Amino acid sequence: MKYKRLLSNRFIFILSFFLSFGPACGNAENTNDYTRLLELIQLDDRQQPLYPFNDFEEDFDRASYRATQQYFNEHPGLIERIKRSLKGGKLQWKLKNLKHRLLFVPESRPEYATLYKNYCLDVIRAILNKTGFDNPYDSIQTLNHSKPEINGAKGGVTAYVVHNLAKEYVSTYIFSDQTDKKVKIELKGQLYSGEVGAYSSTLVMNADGTIEFLKDKYTIWQNSAENPYTALMVPAEETLHIALREHTERAIRNTLAGLDPQSPKNAQKIVEDWIAVEEALIGGIVFSLLPPILEDYLRELPASWIEEDREVKNQHKKYRHLDKGISLVEEIGYQEAIRLYSADPPAFRDLLL
Repeated sequence: MKYKRLLSNRFIFILSFFLSFGPACGNAENTNDYTRLLELIQLDDRQQPLYPFNDFEEDFDRASYRATQQYFNEHPGLIERIKRSLKGGKLQWKLKNLKHRLLFVPESRPEYATLYKNYCLDVIRAILNKTGFDNPYDSIQTLNHSKPEINGAKGGVTAYVVHNLAKEYVSTYIFSDQTDKKVKIELKGQLYSGEVGAYSSTLVMNADGTIEFLKDKYTIWQNSAENPYTALMVPAEETLHIALREHTERAIRNTLAGLDPQSPKNAQKIVEDWIAVEEALIGGIVFSLLPPILEDYLRELPASWIEEDREVKNQHKKYRHLDKGISLVEEIGYQEAIRLYSADPPAFRDLLL
């Protein structure tokens, strides 16, 4: 989740649900056999060429900020030159500006692109059949080098498939001493995000206490990952995030009722807590549904891949309830879990925690 201030009287919280943890990394004889897709996913990932996915956003991004701090730590000579330029005194600094945007490596191999798109369509169809949710997608598109028109007029969501995702950042730091002299340093860099799927909605808290939710009309998916199962999970997990988002938003709205809108720190914790609950629910549903679905499309799915994906997720705070979510869904069934969360999110949370 990212936080930024909008104008002077509103706070924005962007509820970004990412599938993470893997650096991204002839036609199949049977269109329902995706064994060949597994072989392609396990090829070395491509990190070039990179194209912009969206415009720069001027808000705080934790990963970009950490990258700039790491740069300063690894280049002490730069700090020394700044000190000499300021001619001594206690060095002070502040982050003046940070902007960032997503970059993508397109999937240029026709076989890979076709197989992954067909796989997504098959898995989405199976998930929707099992859960009864409506299809939320207008289309699934494999991006080429062009930046997409991500604010389309259609009512549904467009899924953009890429091979690899990265993040580009530009940050401006101001260094000063006890005098009025200042040194401005601008850092530009790129880092591979490790995010293989993302769908965001934005919570806007107005100064008058009213709350708005603004949903993205797109989701972006990466077709490769260090663990192939992580790439196979993308269409299933993101479809469930889109389908269940309205109930998470309702829970956040009700929890925030009466909260001082000028207290973004408290609101941020509420948002993060509900993100963790939704991730637990969806993690449990996918753990229950996806492996049996994949039996129809793959000759073999190593159980170790499923366990490794689970172990890696458990290392991250937003997945702190994942194991409980898997156990709860196994206990009450995925249909009851969906029904309960849709009707009464706090009741599901109480069972989870």
